[in-house]
Amino acid sequence: MKNLPSLFFVIIILLLTTNVNSQKAYQLSYKLEKGQHFELEIKNNQNISMNMQGQTMVLQQQMIMNQQMTVSETDSVNNKDLELTYTSLWFKQNAMGMEVIWDSKNPDTTNPIATQIGQALGKIIGSPIHVIIDQYGNPIKLTKQSDGGKGANLAGFESGMMVVYSDKKVKEGDSWQTKLQPDPASDFIIESTYKLEEVKGKKAVIGFEGKITGTTIMGEKAVINGTVTGSSTIDIHTGWVLTASITQKLEMEMEQQGMKLPMQMSSFIELTSK
Repeated sequence: MKNLPSLFFVIIILLLTTNVNSQKAYQLSYKLEKGQHFELEIKNNQNISMNMQGQTMVLQQQMIMNQQMTVSETDSVNNKDLELTYTSLWFKQNAMGMEVIWDSKNPDTTNPIATQIGQALGKIIGSPIHVIIDQYGNPIKLTKQSDGGKGANLAGFESGMMVVYSDKKVKEGDSWQTKLQPDPASDFIIESTYKLEEVKGKKAVIGFEGKITGTTIMGEKAVINGTVTGSSTIDIHTGWVLTASITQKLEMEMEQQGMKLPMQMSSFIELTSK
């Protein structure tokens, strides 16, 4: 019984500390320095359903992509020039029971289908993408690969790889909205709602959900409607994404050689950075 007052005092202190932490406001932003370097691994499992001349084809695809990110420049208003370079790519596809694998580190030159896939995917290996963002992550400029390849994937904005922060301080439980057009040459729009779910030590967890719309992407006609949901763990001091899990669902209608090609795509993406 003699210990009850001190125990009560400890409980009160813990409750007060928890309340103070939950009310603390954070100004989240990208505090990256020139020369900083990160190694990323992106795993993508996706199913694609296409309708071609009345027939439905289902593709199951797995990709493991390794990417380097270097902060090549920063300016006086804290804009960041990020250089993103794919260093390797492993790809597996199953189409109607036919499986093909292509590995950029050990490409299969005996399989004509693997060779054709390699010719398309190989363009993105080693060819840098430059994306300029402001301190909150809003895209200012996107430069595709120097060889004209279309593997930039809008530098990760469409998948949730890049978190876009509020320009105001936020507390745990606060939400904010963003509307982005990552590529000025495209009408591809991403509208997202982010929520600061938890802050624990040097890390924070941010949930997000959004919708994707557009009629052209990277110069190609493609009517797109879709959703993206997920969660990212960030370094609260630098703003950089440490891990992310993203679910993406898209409905698209592409047009090639005058023929419309409707398709549905569902993807689960996991990202780790170090």
